[in-house]
Amino acid sequence: MKSVSLAIALCAVWLVSCSGASDGSASGALAGSLPAKWCQAEPGMTKGALVALMGPASSESDEFASWQANEYQFNAFLEPDGTVRQLDTNTYKLSDKQKAALTCPTIRNVSQMRAAAEAAKPHRTRFPDACELVTAAEMSTILGSKVAAEPDEHSSGTTACTYKPASGMSPSMELAISWGDGEAAMKGIGMANRHEPGLTSPYDGVGDEAVAASPALFIRSGEDLIKMVFVGVEHAPAVAKKVFDTAKAKM
Repeated sequence: MKSVSLAIALCAVWLVSCSGASDGSASGALAGSLPAKWCQAEPGMTKGALVALMGPASSESDEFASWQANEYQFNAFLEPDGTVRQLDTNTYKLSDKQKAALTCPTIRNVSQMRAAAEAAKPHRTRFPDACELVTAAEMSTILGSKVAAEPDEHSSGTTACTYKPASGMSPSMELAISWGDGEAAMKGIGMANRHEPGLTSPYDGVGDEAVAASPALFIRSGEDLIKMVFVGVEHAPAVAKKVFDTAKAKM
């Protein structure tokens, strides 16, 4: 009877041991896959996208989500809109080998990403004059009438050129470029239009974004602002497109 009881006990121990080993193996496999997945995650992504990448979180709230397996713990801090503000890797329990195997920084956030993107942008070493971007000869061809180009303003951030007819009063045109002011200018124009509806109107077919506020046309091209003012110019939309294309090729 004792031998039977001992056999049963040993079997029970063996079953528990096997069960534990199975759980440990599964947990180990999960822990092994999490670091690679975590390093694919990026600040700014939605919580839903992060869960789709990492799998169900071990714990979560409206402001936080965490994934844990064995020694690994990965934490995401969320914005009110559900996007990821910061990703943290808790390395407290990790061995030196495990730490070295991580292929991404232990802390990543939106501010760092924006700073890195800004640093990666090519920096201009030269800001050409507006009169160089569209020469008098080029503008004469575009307008269909001979004009002379007169530099009007130039600083580290702005350049302008006025094109005056060789005879008579028109057609004439002003071209101005404000380097790096495109986004801020468009936001300001949008606020002005909300304060006084009808002040500006959308202008399609040129640049990344454009609005007309007669007689001026404001065009955002990347981070820059291009302003055109027309006087006695016929077929202004076609002229604006040609002037923009000519200037853009040299910017």
